Amino acid sequence: MQKSIGTSMLLRLFPSEKESAYAHIFKSTFLKFPMADIRGLENFNHAVRLSKEPYPKDDRPRGQEDLDSVQYHRRTIRKNGSTEPIWIALKAGKYILLDGAHRLVATHLENKRVIPAFIVSV
Repeated sequence: MQKSIGTSMLLRLFPSEKESAYAHIFKSTFLKFPMADIRGLENFNHAVRLSKEPYPKDDRPRGQEDLDSVQYHRRTIRKNGSTEPIWIALKAGKYILLDGAHRLVATHLENKRVIPAFIVSV
């Protein structure tokens, strides 16, 4: 949740960290988010990230850590059926990814139809 709060502050979705934390705790809903709707995320490059090579050599912001994280979440999905929830903001009818890009990629690569998600109302 802390990374999601941080991202929401960077994106200026809330006027203060306190209000962001409040929304994350009291104005979020847990659901199974359809992977088909991922293309509608405002700040997630689905064309690149959901390709056969989601983190090509020339597009790895965190280097090997990106690949390691995706592999970790793929193993978790194989073992448990899903990975930990992602965080998405819902503002004016638009979805904005706050935390969980590697989990999205792993879920896609594992051919899952839904991903656990917390949707935070802004």
